Amino acid sequence: MIYLRDLYPPSTARESGWIDASGGHRVFWEAHGNPLGVPLLHLCGGPGGFPNRQDPRFFNPFGYRIVLIHPRGAGRSTPAASVEHNTIDDQISDIEQVRTLLGIERWIISGASWGTTLALVYAQTRRQRVRALLLRGVFLCTGNELEWLYGGGAGRLHPEAWEQFSGWTGATGRQDLLQAYGEVLNCGVPEEEYEAAYLWCAWEDHLAGLRDQERETGPETKAQELAMARISVHYFLNDGFLSPHQLLNNADQLHDIPGALIHGTRDEVTPIGVYALIKAWKKSVFHPIEGGTHLSSDHPGMIDCIIRNSSELMSLNS
Repeated sequence: MIYLRDLYPPSTARESGWIDASGGHRVFWEAHGNPLGVPLLHLCGGPGGFPNRQDPRFFNPFGYRIVLIHPRGAGRSTPAASVEHNTIDDQISDIEQVRTLLGIERWIISGASWGTTLALVYAQTRRQRVRALLLRGVFLCTGNELEWLYGGGAGRLHPEAWEQFSGWTGATGRQDLLQAYGEVLNCGVPEEEYEAAYLWCAWEDHLAGLRDQERETGPETKAQELAMARISVHYFLNDGFLSPHQLLNNADQLHDIPGALIHGTRDEVTPIGVYALIKAWKKSVFHPIEGGTHLSSDHPGMIDCIIRNSSELMSLNS
């Protein structure tokens, strides 16, 4: 019987602070684990999401210095839910500012979902700063992937949830739906913005396997949902601020970077991108997790694979 690795114990940040970023943003960062350990940056899902308490627990706190960033407009970064001066280039600039502040020359980049998009852009444009990539739930932000999520592809598998998500918009296509959500999420009427944000997040939660859960209605939850929805729509209306197939077309920039691609075979949020990336990035190693969904916390095999790969990368980079 193969022993499955489990999460490391919960931790509190040993270092934290804000950077004064461009466009009037203040971006929060925190670091867990060993200040003298192998530097690792974990990029969370989104756009508009922020790290949770579980994120550091995939990495050995004795061997890693684990850096987390709350992206522009999300989590503890301010102004909250702001889409002004909020593009993927802005986020890359923020990562570099944090790296310089912490005195890190090169680090391992971990990413989940939208965090894989950001990790790949960073690695392709700042290759000399990257030791390795550890990516779970790969999302390349291509037209096919956006069409799956917001153009009715996934909706054909989940017609009732799709109707609840899209029916009120009267949209006939992806751009119409995104535009309808964008207008309401920025309408200035809090009740309407929060309701649209809830519907947006509920759709992704449904695809991720979080179905039939009781709705939380507290102010903190509403603020988090609004940031996630408003910033996500902003990015996806602009195709992630990427050119068509940018991450695949530039995959040759990854030729000397080792990487692990971890993917649940039942992932209904990001079911497409990883297979294209495997072919384009020859130095990557693919780890399909049978029965795994988009989440990492609900599947022992997914947790085990992430931890084993993070431990291997730590040993190689010590």
